[in-house]
Amino acid sequence: MANFLEKWSSKKADKPKAGARNVVDTFRARVEEQKAYLEEYARDAAGFKKWRSTWFQRVPGGFGVTVGRDSINAGQGLSYIVVESVKDVAEFLEDLAYHAEKDVGFQQALEQNRRRRVALLNAAKSGGDAVASKAKAKPAAAKAAAAKSTAAKPAAAKPAAAKPAASKASPKVTKAKVAPAAASAEAAKPKRGRKVKADATAE
Repeated sequence: MANFLEKWSSKKADKPKAGARNVVDTFRARVEEQKAYLEEYARDAAGFKKWRSTWFQRVPGGFGVTVGRDSINAGQGLSYIVVESVKDVAEFLEDLAYHAEKDVGFQQALEQNRRRRVALLNAAKSGGDAVASKAKAKPAAAKAAAAKSTAAKPAAAKPAAAKPAASKASPKVTKAKVAPAAASAEAAKPKRGRKVKADATAE
């Protein structure tokens, strides 16, 4: 391990920060990636499977080529062309990279597009955090609601049992719904009274 450190410590460097590369370099790297995809397609057109990653697609009459996956244009609204051959696609990509390097207006468009994408990503992240916090809050609220409903069930059952007696009894019994014990006591009294009356008529 010591030999490893001796060998490589003199080459120690700070890692580049994310986003340190400017928009032109980033765009040129994307163009180079598209050139590599195009070469791969040219080698094996039938076996090419990476269409979702490409800026070029087969269309009737040749290839449709976009100026990148982002909705930007290369000036004067130019963002999509149709060309006849793979060679034309390669030439367009080459010219596009040169245009990005030399045209200040296009560089500004790339920068504006980068800012828009960053804003969208930040909005998505903050929206995702809000959704996650709401999702965390929902189970707690559901537990509290479940606890309330289970606590309320016995109390709700008692007045329901007292309802038949309450409808026949005096209005004071209907007020006793707040106190279930009092309601059951009041409900029991009229029954005894009825029995007594029934016994009196039987005699």
